[in-house]
Amino acid sequence: MDYSLSIGSDFPKEELSKLLYSMLCEVLFVELIDYEAEVWDRSYTHSVSVGCTYFSMSINLDDDEDYTERYRKANLEAYGVDTNVFISIQFKTHTIEIGWLKLLEVVGKLLNLNNLDLVVEDQTACPLFKRIKGRLIINSNLDYRAWYLTKENLALLNYPYEEEDFLENSEA
Repeated sequence: MDYSLSIGSDFPKEELSKLLYSMLCEVLFVELIDYEAEVWDRSYTHSVSVGCTYFSMSINLDDDEDYTERYRKANLEAYGVDTNVFISIQFKTHTIEIGWLKLLEVVGKLLNLNNLDLVVEDQTACPLFKRIKGRLIINSNLDYRAWYLTKENLALLNYPYEEEDFLENSEA
């Protein structure tokens, strides 16, 4: 299952990869001690990738300035977020229930790292949630919200949020 996380970041992409690796290790601390999970950091010529037993996160290193600027403009127009790093997330289907919770914890650490914009998307037309100028907004118009973005799950973000119907507000 493919998801994406777009963030505003002042870090070089390689340094951001190391930061994500560190965050994964913090989130999976107990699982790592009990040998129930694994965390890795793989760097290639064209991308950096960090991952764990439940999902992996990849950042393309070949994105040129023009591509990054076009992507930034597209996110600003579509979602109102100012982001400059695209992170591809691939879940292992059979562990998505656990992986989703771990990803929320990692995103929570990113939210508390700085005040820059962020958006999390799946394969649908609307984002799951986004942060604009420090304000985290959860999409209240999701048909699978029952297990996906429950209040208990969202508590893992450790960040205050509001709910909003993204479809309703995009048509206004």
